[in-house]
Amino acid sequence: MKIAIITYITFIVLAMYGWFANLIDVVQAVTSGSPFTTLIVARIVGVPVFVLGAVLGWF
Repeated sequence: MKIAIITYITFIVLAMYGWFANLIDVVQAVTSGSPFTTLIVARIVGVPVFVLGAVLGWF
C-alpha cells in the first residue's frame, strides 16, 4: 500500500512539474513574439487542460 501511495504522489509531482514547464514555455513564446504554430496553440490549450499541459511540458 505504501508503494502505491508513493507512486501516486510521484506521478502527481511529475505532472505538476510538466504543467509548470508548459506554462513557462507559453509565457516565453508569447513574450518573445514567436509565430503561433500548432504546438504553441496546443500548449496554450494545455494551460487550462491540466493533463494536456502536463504531457506537453515534458516535450
